[in-house]
Amino acid sequence: MKARKSPALTGLFILIPFFLHGCHFGNQRSSTLIVQTVNEHTLTSKQFANQLARRLKNFDALAAKDPNNIIRIKEEILKDFLVKGLTLDWARSKNIVISEDTLDAEVNKLRGNYPDDLSFRRALAHENISFADWREELRFTLIEREVFKRIGEKIKPPEESEINSFYDAHKDRFKIRERVYLRQIVVDDLAKADTIKNDLKTKDFGELARKYSITPEGKLGGVLGWIEKGTVDYFDPLFSAGSTLQTVKSPFGVHIIKVDKKAPATILSITEAKSQIIRDLRAQREQAEYISWLDAQLRSSKIMKNEELVKAIKIETRGPND
Repeated sequence: MKARKSPALTGLFILIPFFLHGCHFGNQRSSTLIVQTVNEHTLTSKQFANQLARRLKNFDALAAKDPNNIIRIKEEILKDFLVKGLTLDWARSKNIVISEDTLDAEVNKLRGNYPDDLSFRRALAHENISFADWREELRFTLIEREVFKRIGEKIKPPEESEINSFYDAHKDRFKIRERVYLRQIVVDDLAKADTIKNDLKTKDFGELARKYSITPEGKLGGVLGWIEKGTVDYFDPLFSAGSTLQTVKSPFGVHIIKVDKKAPATILSITEAKSQIIRDLRAQREQAEYISWLDAQLRSSKIMKNEELVKAIKIETRGPND
């Protein structure tokens, strides 16, 4: 189930991890108890609880308390930590290291996606993560990328016979439904649409789209491109319409639509589908190779999980006035 953000509740509920009273874990402080170990890597109860709260913060109050959601996310955290530990150990054994210069360059690249440093810091605060922790997460992402690259180096490209067999077995995947190539101008009301349709007798469609259309593609001259039949219900009548210029109403407004081209249903030839087939076969082999690699790491590693402690970590939701 995907996290659901409730507009009415966003920002009003704080997710607070706590431990059930009566659980017995000795005299050790609850925040330093070990939830999971992967070789020399340890995940403390505090780290686990913080990650749980962070992942649930965009759920509404009801979804955040849903036991199925909590169980699923707990399992995701444990799995991610397991894979991270195995990946870091394998990377170290292969002398895979991310230099500070490389890391700084990636940090600056991602920071460049924000208008200023304040916006960047606010984004981190919204995710409840410090810059130092975010930077280390980014370092792992770069290490993981290099590990995947190394794992994939032994994968051989598919042979022509494999490509042909894949095409014959999956022809339905390469079917293309009937299509129309559309341009549109979207306005608020029918009267304005009638005026624009009259202007189209003497003026360029793209020019009027850039001037009047209220939807994003208006800036591109109203070009929607190819639309397959059955993709958008209010466009389907265009496939049987005799005129190339039609007016259609939708929840977004009144559409003045120009049908530039039509194409019948067809099946891609093997030549046309070849690049897609190669990508699909490559993805299958990468997945198989990764599973084989992961299994080997699991068999050669020492892993412990404290199931009792995992179950003891709960979530409480509170409003700002509680």
